[in-house]
Amino acid sequence: MPKKDWLRQTAERQARAASGTRDQRTLREAALLGGGMGDDAACAHVNLKYYWPDHQCFSDWQPDELKGFSRFCRTMAQMRWQDIYRSGGGSGHKSGLGYTPHKNPSVLPEHPDLSQFSPDLTWFELRVSGKARVHGFRVREAFFLVFLDRSHAVYR
Repeated sequence: MPKKDWLRQTAERQARAASGTRDQRTLREAALLGGGMGDDAACAHVNLKYYWPDHQCFSDWQPDELKGFSRFCRTMAQMRWQDIYRSGGGSGHKSGLGYTPHKNPSVLPEHPDLSQFSPDLTWFELRVSGKARVHGFRVREAFFLVFLDRSHAVYR
């Protein structure tokens, strides 16, 4: 399946899930992270619990890029997950945060805790600015930011 079709179908599936039933997590994921996936109508927020600065640190970012990250955090706090999922789409048809699920999470940078995360987690990237992205996963209302990607180089 071509990448843009896969991305569109994944975004549509996430949007349908957001407007209807909740996704159910595996027992392994529930044991690792606790609780349910959350309400897709609730506002999202950024959590840095698993952030890995050895890949890229905020100190590498320029002041205008840091301001962009602050705007990103405010935007996340004002958006519902169903709207974040809808911001995805095929190449050239994304808007806002540009939700893009990772087709192959094995290409993510090295992280000492990566093997502890459930393989059932959906890893994705969100747009911070024209070029900058962040990578992570969702649990409940939280987006767990794991990797910064200043130049959109992690997952092209």
